[in-house]
Amino acid sequence: MLDVRNILDGQVWPRNVHDFGGDVTDILMEQLEGCDSATIADAAQQLFDLFRDEELLIRSYAVLAIGSIRKVVQTHLIRQAVDQAELFLKVAPVPIWQISHASLWEEALYRLSTE
Repeated sequence: MLDVRNILDGQVWPRNVHDFGGDVTDILMEQLEGCDSATIADAAQQLFDLFRDEELLIRSYAVLAIGSIRKVVQTHLIRQAVDQAELFLKVAPVPIWQISHASLWEEALYRLSTE
């Protein structure tokens, strides 16, 4: 099984570092390529748990990963996890250039609503 927290914490490198132009959320998706449904479901649950992580940076990257994970996980499951973590997401994010909203909650809702 994948360790999603380690991936979002930058502890997992892309498969081909010389031909990679993404961030940790892209590495997560690269790691999920070709995985079976059980591995994907486990990774999604790990990601959902990270919406409550004590480290704001990890929580912020977990929210950023919503846009990518929507490709392999049903949106209503992500929305349910976001709703359950609302209290933990109604905080200002760390300054990451990809985040454009005042709170992780707003960013999560935005990522759920855009393609």
